[in-house]
Order: sequence, then C-alpha cells, then structure tokens
Amino acid sequence: MIEREIWQRFQDKGLKVLAIGVKENGEKATSWAFHHRLTYSVIVDPEGKIYQKYGTGSVPYHVLIDKKFIVHLSQEEFRKEFLMKVIQAITE
Repeated sequence: MIEREIWQRFQDKGLKVLAIGVKENGEKATSWAFHHRLTYSVIVDPEGKIYQKYGTGSVPYHVLIDKKFIVHLSQEEFRKEFLMKVIQAITE
C-alpha cells in the first residue's frame, strides 16, 4: 500500500519514505524489505533509539516531516485519506 499508492506516487515531488526495523538486525530488516518488495530505504534500529523519539509503542507508526524538519503528523493509526492529504500539502 505505502509502496505503490504513496511512495511511487509522490517520490518525484520530494517525498522520502523510510522504514525502521525496530529492535531488529540488518539481516531481518533486509529480508522483510525484500519480502515486501520495498524500493524505499529500511533503517536498522537495534536498540529502538530512533523509534523512542517518535513512536508510542505500536508498530507500524507514521511520522511525516517536511524539508524544514517540521513534524506534520505523528500517529499509529493509519487513515489513508488523511495521510494522503497531509502528504499532498507538504509536497506542493
């Protein structure tokens, strides 16, 4: 869903998508990315330090940060229509 409908659609407008392998090693993260055919980057976060800055304990968790590093969205709930509106607003 994120791969096709969001990343592929908005990458030419400057959208960067990163997945974070929370408390996983590089091998597991690479395997997961390959299994899901991801073309965006997967960051390994073995101690969960990156996730602690933004997440609440639930996975997946979504954070949208613009080019000026302003956080526009930080939530665990996935509401596609709302997510798309925020992406459109910050990539225009």
